[in-house]
Amino acid sequence: MKAVHYHGPRNLELLDIPKPKAAPGQVVVKIAYCGICGTDVHAYSMQGIFNWELVLGHEAVGYVEEVGEGVTCVKVGDRVAVGPPGDCGACYSCNTGNPNTCTNGFPNTLGIGPNTQGAYAEYVLSHYPQNELFKIPEGVTFEQAVLFDVLGVGFHAVRRSDMRVGDNIVVSGCGSIGFSVIQVAKLAGPNNLIVFDPLESKRKIAKELGADYAFDPANAYDVVKAKEILAQANGAQVCFEAAGHPSSIDTCINLCMPSGQIMLIGNDGRPYQLVTAALGHHQYDLKFSFTYTKEEITMLFNLIKSGKLDTAAYSLLKAPLDDAINKLEELATGKLEVARVLLMPNGNI
Repeated sequence: MKAVHYHGPRNLELLDIPKPKAAPGQVVVKIAYCGICGTDVHAYSMQGIFNWELVLGHEAVGYVEEVGEGVTCVKVGDRVAVGPPGDCGACYSCNTGNPNTCTNGFPNTLGIGPNTQGAYAEYVLSHYPQNELFKIPEGVTFEQAVLFDVLGVGFHAVRRSDMRVGDNIVVSGCGSIGFSVIQVAKLAGPNNLIVFDPLESKRKIAKELGADYAFDPANAYDVVKAKEILAQANGAQVCFEAAGHPSSIDTCINLCMPSGQIMLIGNDGRPYQLVTAALGHHQYDLKFSFTYTKEEITMLFNLIKSGKLDTAAYSLLKAPLDDAINKLEELATGKLEVARVLLMPNGNI
């Protein structure tokens, strides 16, 4: 079968590799779509993301093709999303209610962990089907379900934050993750929901998704206007950094109220200089958020099915697997402005 192998930044190769077979306890999934994630684009374009070989692809949906002996959670023909395994059940994180930070989950995640075979391929082998396969309910399409990763990251970040009804909220970065944060934060009932993004097109979509104000972080007047809106508390109670860029962290710090919270969601390989003497007296709560839980994916699918989460705002471009490297280059160089490129390893199925 065809697969895209990652050797390093701008060093990828389309290969023929053996089709997986399901051993006891395992499941083979035939891939319908695999989204090109921002993490994949960062790994393609810069050092410091993946320092190992692998087949990329961790945002996948498809059909169960083969079920190994002993598997009862899915059957052949089921529509599933393929997520991170997590929940090893043995580590401290899993046993203290934080399965998304399972110490064994990240290195075993298909398309993320060292030497794993992700879904830039015709088929994937699920080693942990009970934990990493999510049934897609009737009424939710593959095109909607494949957004589970980007929606889940934003969903988890809002749930992990200290946001309360009536708070002032800032979201910096209106990419796929930022759109998710905007929608989920809006459901939670903010007073003012203020977003920042340098692209006018992204700001327009943010307003359509429920943002009260959409500003350009490079426009000094826009920053002043935001501070005026937030003047009563000298900033926002919670700021969500969703761009994965050092300047976006600065935007959040600049607009966060003293003793407020900054949720760091975006992943980036560039260093950020944190000057404690300039920030310590504000007593900011800097908090990281990572992926999502199995329970949250089930919640997301139900919210999509009920219409409470809008997936129509996510522009999708479908492409064959053999165009994956070209699409990564176009995304990395800004030639494509879409929320998600969906690779179709098996064509239209």
